[in-house]
Amino acid sequence: MTVVIDIYQQVCFRPSKVVRNLIVFTVSFLWLTLAHASTIQLSIAKWQFDDLDASGLKFEIAVDSEGLALIAKAETITLPEPLNKINNVVLYCHNIELLAAQSSCKKGELNFHHKTLGQQRLRFKIIAKSEQQYYQIQIKDLNIDSTKLDVDIELKKDRWYLALVTNETSYDSLHRIASHFLSQQKLSLLTQWQFTGNIAINSYIYGVGSRLNKLQLDLALNDMTGGDSEGNFVTEAATSLINIDALNKSGIWQWQAAMQLTVGQGYGDPIFLDFSENPIDINGIGTWKPETNRFEVSKLDFKHKNVLQGQAQIVMQSNVLASLDVNIEQTAIAPFYENWLQPFFVGTAADTVSLEGEVEVNFQKKIDNYFIDLSFDNVKIDDENKRFGLNGFNGKVAWTSFASPVQSDIKWQSAYLYAIPIGETRFKAKVADSKLSLLAPLTVPVLDGELQVESLNLENNDKKTEWAFEGLLTPISMESLSSVLEWPLLHGKLSGVIPQLSYKNQQINVDGALMVKLFEGTSIIRDLRLTKPFGSLPQLYANIDLLNMDLETLTETFEFGKITGKLDGKINNLRLSNWHPVQFDAHFLSSEKNKTKKRISQQAVNNLSQVGGGAGGVLSRSFLRFFEDFSYQRLGLSCKLRNEVCQMSGVGEIKGGYYIVRGGGLPPRINVIGHTRRVNWPELIARLKAVSNSSGPVVR
Repeated sequence: MTVVIDIYQQVCFRPSKVVRNLIVFTVSFLWLTLAHASTIQLSIAKWQFDDLDASGLKFEIAVDSEGLALIAKAETITLPEPLNKINNVVLYCHNIELLAAQSSCKKGELNFHHKTLGQQRLRFKIIAKSEQQYYQIQIKDLNIDSTKLDVDIELKKDRWYLALVTNETSYDSLHRIASHFLSQQKLSLLTQWQFTGNIAINSYIYGVGSRLNKLQLDLALNDMTGGDSEGNFVTEAATSLINIDALNKSGIWQWQAAMQLTVGQGYGDPIFLDFSENPIDINGIGTWKPETNRFEVSKLDFKHKNVLQGQAQIVMQSNVLASLDVNIEQTAIAPFYENWLQPFFVGTAADTVSLEGEVEVNFQKKIDNYFIDLSFDNVKIDDENKRFGLNGFNGKVAWTSFASPVQSDIKWQSAYLYAIPIGETRFKAKVADSKLSLLAPLTVPVLDGELQVESLNLENNDKKTEWAFEGLLTPISMESLSSVLEWPLLHGKLSGVIPQLSYKNQQINVDGALMVKLFEGTSIIRDLRLTKPFGSLPQLYANIDLLNMDLETLTETFEFGKITGKLDGKINNLRLSNWHPVQFDAHFLSSEKNKTKKRISQQAVNNLSQVGGGAGGVLSRSFLRFFEDFSYQRLGLSCKLRNEVCQMSGVGEIKGGYYIVRGGGLPPRINVIGHTRRVNWPELIARLKAVSNSSGPVVR
């Protein structure tokens, strides 16, 4: 027997005692009716229950082989946002239990169509204990944009639990799902990130009323490739596991989280990491106070395999970094530098260094101020271009922008600056407000002399890096200096008082003069400055005065041929680019005040002729070959270098050329005339090398 009931008017329900009485009445009525009929059909034109509206409702209750069954259909059901309206709803519920203590649908299926979600066919199970106000709903195979979701819901009075579990699904699919439910502002932030790859999600949420109490989230990210729209953060085939547990206690969230990066590669401007070679493991605990928007990481343990490990503490206030404390345990300095520091120094002198030894790092930051402390243990630094290096480097280097001073105390066994060796040195200083000053005078051994620094001031902050010191360079043997620089053997001493040497805007300036005792005369170096000293193209500028140089010592040093007398000179507007001359105005002239005998050998005459563009070996083909040397009145040579061309002149003009040597004094006398005015600089250097290597003219 079939019983049919049609209800055409609107049926409204409100959650309260009315609902419970209606449910009890309906169940009792159906129970009594089923005693006399195998099927009951119920039609309702319109149904309204709290935030739920339904139209075209049809219920069919029957008894089948599995027990009591329910089939419910609706043309439309209107739900709260974000689901809104669903259509063509068909619900099947088999093996229904209607008991005094518990009602359940152990085997259910729900079909419906949603504008966004499309056609849905999902399985469910429901258990209801009305007296205890307990309800349990299990939903399988909820299909959202090709993503399968399993949903578990438990309600017990005002307490509730929600579990969302997905098998592996694509990031694109999750992105499209989120786009249906997020605000336009949040969606615009999300669209700045584009990835391909798969994600599996297990999330468990607990709450009371409208308040969240507990959250557990497990994410498995596989083969993630992509990044932000500007390319500042990029991953390539990365695999990561993320676990988050959070508990709400009196409005304060207490959380713990873990992340493992085990496969693939990652780039965060300017750092590139290979997780497959060196996995990263991070574990942290902390709190979040939504009311004050304060996020705190009270303990963060991190490990980058074979690179570093350490701890950190972080405080964020209103999405702004309020404080940071990072401690990196003692680790090998080479992999730490290569992975985490070298990318910041690309294009600088620190970009091409090899390192040995160990380092420990402590970094603290509060608002705009910071402190860093590096402890070095037997560190060796070598620039691959051999511009600088340190060996046996030990001690602590500290820097701070806080007002409270910190101290640095370091020493090294040996060092070098370009080819110049530097001896064992100890450096002690204090720093406050990003400014450094010496705690004790600094003595730096250089060859057989010393650089003695009485005062040193250094300022380094976000806006500028400047330093200045005053000191004294005690005499350094030119023999030892020329040896290490692979120059011809020079004699004399290099020394000078340095009123102030300063660095500003990537430029080193020497206020005052350096004095060099060389070739029994004096060289004074003025206006010395060096720009980008450790860059790829350093530039040196200077003006040099040469006073009373002994020509015999000078020419014998370079095996040029013997010349006696004294020489004065000037090298103005000197500019070296990467230590090669590109500009200068040089003038060299024999001294007229000096009464020393002025003689020039055949070899020197021949070599000067070649430098001036004349033919070599002329003397050996004339009667002058019988004389070993000659007297001269004046000797001089000038070169104005621009664009690799040397504009040459001498001590006087003559038709077709210029005097390099003008004869005078007692016979035999000789003139050396230069004929070439413009000489290619590399060609001139080649000539000078040739005459230096020449054994001289053949005298018969």
